[in-house]
Amino acid sequence: MSFRPEATLNRRALRREAVQLGVVACACVALLLAGSGALHVVAAVVAVVAGVLAAIAATVAWRVGGRGVSLGLYLGAAVAFLALAAAAVLR
Repeated sequence: MSFRPEATLNRRALRREAVQLGVVACACVALLLAGSGALHVVAAVVAVVAGVLAAIAATVAWRVGGRGVSLGLYLGAAVAFLALAAAAVLR
């Protein structure tokens, strides 16, 4: 078992993380479409937390060598989640 961040930036792990990020994004969209004010708050909180975590992961990916696929995945996810949070707040 390795505790080096660069060891986790392989294709298999990135594919799994992309699926996980997609599931969380779909859950946020479902909460936004539900129409309840309380669910919009939950969606906003989940989206902000996921966006911050994706931004941290992008920073780690950049610092360990700027691997293009992982950097693109995490930056794209951070932007998408922050857009979902903004949509939840502005709704």
